[in-house]
Amino acid sequence: MHKTTCVRSLLQDQLVHQALNVILSPLKTAVAVGIMMSYPRGNLRYCFTPIAAWIADTPEECLLSGTSPKASPVTTATSKNFGDPYRHPPHTGMMTLAAIRKVCSQHSPTDYKNFLKVIKRLQLNGVIDPCWNIWALSDPSDFITPEVLHHFHGIFWNHNVKWCIAVTGAAELDFHFSLIQTLVGYRAFNKGILKAETSNRSRPS
Repeated sequence: MHKTTCVRSLLQDQLVHQALNVILSPLKTAVAVGIMMSYPRGNLRYCFTPIAAWIADTPEECLLSGTSPKASPVTTATSKNFGDPYRHPPHTGMMTLAAIRKVCSQHSPTDYKNFLKVIKRLQLNGVIDPCWNIWALSDPSDFITPEVLHHFHGIFWNHNVKWCIAVTGAAELDFHFSLIQTLVGYRAFNKGILKAETSNRSRPS
C-alpha cells in the first residue's frame, strides 16, 4: 500500500519470507530434533530435514537468498563480474546474515529511505529474517538449484543458438544438426533444430 515502488518491493520480499517462515517452521523443528518418517518399503526411520534443493529461476533465487538482482545468489560475483572467467567464492548464508546485521545496526528497517540506500550498496534485497535462517545444514549457496526450463533451455535458445546463427548462418547450423547420428531414446533433428522449433511453436497446446 506504500506509494513508493521500491518500498513496496522491499515489503513484498519481506512478506514472502515471513510467510515461508510460518509454513516451513515444522521442517525447521524436524531438522533440529528429528522426526520419524517412512520410506518406500514402509519401514520407519529417524530423519532430519535440511534443505536438499530449492529449484527456482533467477529472480526467485535472489528473493530466496536475500541478495540483490544485480548479484549472484550463490557466489560473491556481482553484475560487474558476470563476464569474468573466474569462479568466484560461494556467497554463504553467514555472509548474507552478517550484511543484514550491519545494515540493521546502521538504520532501522522501518526507515525505508536510508535502509534502501545501504542494502543496495551491500547487494541485498532488504529481507531481514530469511526463511533459511537457523535452519541447520541449509545454506543458499548449497541448496539453490537451477531451474532447467529457464537456466538451460531458455538460455540455450535465447543466447547460444542466436550466437551460432550469427557465426554460421541458420542453414549451416540446421545442416550440421541434421547429420547427427540418431540415438534410440533421444530426440533426433533430421531437419535441423530451427525448423523443429518453428513447428513446435505453431502446434496448439
